[in-house]
Amino acid sequence: MLRIKFNFFIVGFFKFLGLLTLSVFLQSCGGGGGGGGGAAGGGTSYTVTNCNDSGTAHQDAEYRGFNSAFHSVGPLAAICASSAYARGATGNGIQIAVVDTGVDADHVDINANLVNFTSGSDTINSDDNPADDHGHGSHVAGIIAAEHNNNSTIHGVAYDADLYTFKAFNSSGTSTDSSTGTAFGLIEAIAAIDIINNSWGTNADCSSASSCRTIIGTTTYDNWEDMSQLSTPKISVFAAGNDSESQPSAECQTMAYNSDINAVSVCVVAVSHSSLGTDGGLLADFSNQCGKVSDYCIAAPGDRIFSLNQNGGYSFKSGTSMAAPMVSGGLALIMQEFSSLTPEQVVSRLLSTANDTSEYSQSSKYGHGLMNLNAATVAVGSLQTINGSNLLDDLNTSYYDLVDNTFLSSAAFSNAINRALDGKVMEVYDSFDRANFEVKVSDFFSSGSYVSHNTIENHRSRLMQKNKQKKVNHNNLFGNFTFEVDQNLIQSTLFQSAGDFLTLGYNQSTNSFENAVDPLSSLFNDNPFGNKYLVNPYFYTGSGQDYFMSFNSNDTYGFDTFTNANSSDLGLTFNFNPLSSTHEDKKYAGDLQIVLGANYEQNKFLNSTSTGVFSTGDMSNTNFTGLKYKKNITDSLTFVGSGFAGYTYIDKANDSYITDSTPLLTSSFTLGLAKSNFIKKNQSLGFFINQPQRVEKGNINLRVPTSSDRDRTVTYSDLTVDLEPEERQINYDFVFNKSITDMSNLSANFT
Repeated sequence: MLRIKFNFFIVGFFKFLGLLTLSVFLQSCGGGGGGGGGAAGGGTSYTVTNCNDSGTAHQDAEYRGFNSAFHSVGPLAAICASSAYARGATGNGIQIAVVDTGVDADHVDINANLVNFTSGSDTINSDDNPADDHGHGSHVAGIIAAEHNNNSTIHGVAYDADLYTFKAFNSSGTSTDSSTGTAFGLIEAIAAIDIINNSWGTNADCSSASSCRTIIGTTTYDNWEDMSQLSTPKISVFAAGNDSESQPSAECQTMAYNSDINAVSVCVVAVSHSSLGTDGGLLADFSNQCGKVSDYCIAAPGDRIFSLNQNGGYSFKSGTSMAAPMVSGGLALIMQEFSSLTPEQVVSRLLSTANDTSEYSQSSKYGHGLMNLNAATVAVGSLQTINGSNLLDDLNTSYYDLVDNTFLSSAAFSNAINRALDGKVMEVYDSFDRANFEVKVSDFFSSGSYVSHNTIENHRSRLMQKNKQKKVNHNNLFGNFTFEVDQNLIQSTLFQSAGDFLTLGYNQSTNSFENAVDPLSSLFNDNPFGNKYLVNPYFYTGSGQDYFMSFNSNDTYGFDTFTNANSSDLGLTFNFNPLSSTHEDKKYAGDLQIVLGANYEQNKFLNSTSTGVFSTGDMSNTNFTGLKYKKNITDSLTFVGSGFAGYTYIDKANDSYITDSTPLLTSSFTLGLAKSNFIKKNQSLGFFINQPQRVEKGNINLRVPTSSDRDRTVTYSDLTVDLEPEERQINYDFVFNKSITDMSNLSANFT
């Protein structure tokens, strides 16, 4: 029987007596010894770097209980466990097997996390009760999953994980290939088990898969290999050994020669945490180094760790046997946090995110470096949305960076969509390994608001005098041409052909009715908020490059068209003026206009723009009707009214999360009175009541990713979003304007 020495420390009440070193023997249980262990590499100087342990709310007494009198930086703080806790990772639902000397099943700090013992789980005594008669197994189990919030002294790294315990070592700490191999065989048959902690190892070197198999035992090796080849392989964690050597245990060395095993296995070396700080964070003097298995090796605290014993109490122990369960617990946190990762990817994320700077850059000693659970539980690459595919790794699956997914909703339904998405979440994925992260759906949505228009700044803008010069050309052979400039920049133009058959406008409506009531717009100056009271609400003007064209065969009916600079909007209306008239050779466009029209929007609807997975199709359309009325009650008193309603049909885009919708019914109306020559000449007063464009009925359906599993399959959930706002906004405007000179005016506005 091969007997391997394991070294640990017990600290009593009299710390002046120092540390009482007890040597026991565990077959394959890390080796004992001391000596050596200082920094290698001659005159090169290294410093220990720390991770950011940011989860302060989780750094309670039990968290600090791991610190003990010997730790200036506690083991949990050294690996930044609280940062993972703050993100919700506690190990819940992860099943960990501990192959060791058994466990104290009655210990109040771990009994709730123990799974009922399986048949034959005591491979030493061939029974079903893996009771700990040594203490090593209870200590290891406590490091992994000692309970939290139970008024005890400590908690484990993965304090909500479930533990399966197997007694494969006797009261002297020795075992055989038959015992460990049988335990592995039992574990292989239990599908629920995710991670296996092995705080033991064989102090020998091997140089090939076959020689490693011979040294560690054929039963143990073969069952370990079988577990690594399962459709969902189990992760194996091994202690590197405690012989102060440059190479780790034979079990760790096996990882260099078996690709099935090394994909889901981790070798663990131990770092120290001295009370004096002279060697805090350095490789512990007893620990073996990573050596030739640095690609599969990581470091964790293993010096004087406070955990459970077999008698219902607590004790300090040191060794790579203590570092290994720190890593097993860390893997459980990663595995719980990211349900989309395969076991191989969980191991890869653990190793890739380790702290490998300065001291820990020495890969022959520390492998990938010191475990860092803060870095392991945040995005390694960039977060991305998936294109609607159910398979994370399919060649046809594409992804978008988060900034490429937006939805800017119009004020017509912004309040409704904000309410509907409140508290709703979806998954996005790390470009590094497609680890799944949860984000709020509402984070992708921003909105305009009619209420936001009523700011002090906008009121002031509405009251500013016009700073424009007008030039009007009369008696041109082709018609009349008017343009407005501001500091030599053309702001708007209007061309009316002879006979008014054709009208062309740039940033200027060509609708006959709207131009007939144009004098009223002076009450609002040139602010778009007020001017939109008087124009077609389905022609989404205001881009700064809007183009209008009208055809009027006579004064009774005509056609209007609208587009913008990038042609994303195309509008067409038929206008009927049944009350048009001629008086004293002067033509009137009509006191009443009936409008029938359609608007086509590219990659948007109701002036709501979106990109990425929230995009809409090339041609959403709105069919609308409107009624405009103007009545000159007296020469100086004018009544204006308008009302519009329309149905919008949303065009669906490929791979969009917007999968379906009902037609959206929208409405708007304006009623107003304007009095010119109010009290004095050149004074105007207006009162307007307006309901801005509003969705009256309709919804869209969002199909968003909400979960993913280790088969790399994504599950989607449907969100039905009612776009009707809870409230109806009505605006009341009092506007006063007094022209003083051509270059000055006095204005007042109350909304």
